[in-house]
Amino acid sequence: MSVSITLILAVVISAADAPDVDRPAPSVAVTIRWEPGGDGRRSHVDVVGLNPAQLSSLAAAEWDDTHWSRLFRVSVQPRNGSGSASPPPIVGSYRIEGSVLRFQPRFTFDPGIALQACFRPSVLPDAKGTEVDVTSEFIRPKPPPPEPAFVVRVDPVGARCPENLLKLYLHFSRPMSRGQVYARVHLFDESGHRLKLPFLELGEELWDPSGKRITLLFDPGRIKRGLKPREEDGPILEAGKTYTFVIDQEWRDTEGHPLREGYRKTLQVGAPDDVQPSPKRWRVDAPAGNTRGPLKVAFDEPLDRAMLDRAIAVQDSRGRSVPGRTEVNPEGTRWQFRPEVPWDGGRHQLVIDAELEDLAGNSIARPFELDVLRPVTKQTEVRSVTVPFEVVEPARVRND
Repeated sequence: MSVSITLILAVVISAADAPDVDRPAPSVAVTIRWEPGGDGRRSHVDVVGLNPAQLSSLAAAEWDDTHWSRLFRVSVQPRNGSGSASPPPIVGSYRIEGSVLRFQPRFTFDPGIALQACFRPSVLPDAKGTEVDVTSEFIRPKPPPPEPAFVVRVDPVGARCPENLLKLYLHFSRPMSRGQVYARVHLFDESGHRLKLPFLELGEELWDPSGKRITLLFDPGRIKRGLKPREEDGPILEAGKTYTFVIDQEWRDTEGHPLREGYRKTLQVGAPDDVQPSPKRWRVDAPAGNTRGPLKVAFDEPLDRAMLDRAIAVQDSRGRSVPGRTEVNPEGTRWQFRPEVPWDGGRHQLVIDAELEDLAGNSIARPFELDVLRPVTKQTEVRSVTVPFEVVEPARVRND
């Protein structure tokens, strides 16, 4: 929500200084209005209280910036001891807007910088030269410091994982700075020793567009059996052992602020998983027709939590996509879909991207682990698989 803030600093021209003693002198006030955090062009300083004749004369004046700044100067306040009695004016434009004389700075006023506005009535057209200057000072408040970033979660969220776990997803509450990930994440064994180079260090870090999620890959060379890195250095994770994954508090967000606190996650390692996910082993609970009840799918193992957000779609009996909203539980073991409009009765189907993976990187299309000693044979590429389900009309349910 954008909130307009108005700070009014008024100085009244006394009646004794007014050119027409028979009429009360108008009050002249310098005000500043801005949209906090918004575009600098919304910032402006106004002189209010000028009479219609003065406004008309100013609207018709063909002055350059120097003449305008003699009448109405907005500048940075001189620092103590600087010896500058007349700081240069801030660059901007002048115009009559309704009943006010408005100064529009070219750039937004910096938060925390002391500013000064001086209006000199003696420079007005037809002025008698006896008017008193009006000066006001103001500071645009600094915005409150942002809430420190924190680790929302690390996927997979469960403590137990296969020996050949392929990747971690780190989720943060705010966009994080880049180029720090491999210096800020660590993996320790049961003895508290830090593992050397457990992650695949890429030149281009795998951030999502928001800058709040990064994909961290374990070194595949130490996951796949038969490869030289695994033979020389051994697997990263070993079944039956426990590890601790740590994120340093010193990791900074894009504003340069460190995390609110560090993060620790326990990994209890089980046997390797070399079995491909199979939709045939999933349990599908179909909704009733003429309702917006959810379609529920339960997996027989945790699947890649990030991929589940986009890997499964729903089609009706005519092959048309059914619009709706998907939800995935934190463990990646349950998926559900709620349509935008009530279900039509009849045959439907899930359309599943064959690249959907489990925690070990095995996809529906192919296993992650390949026998490196066996020649690779040509395979038919499978892009998607379907799982049919029936939406039953409530009337049919009662008749049955």
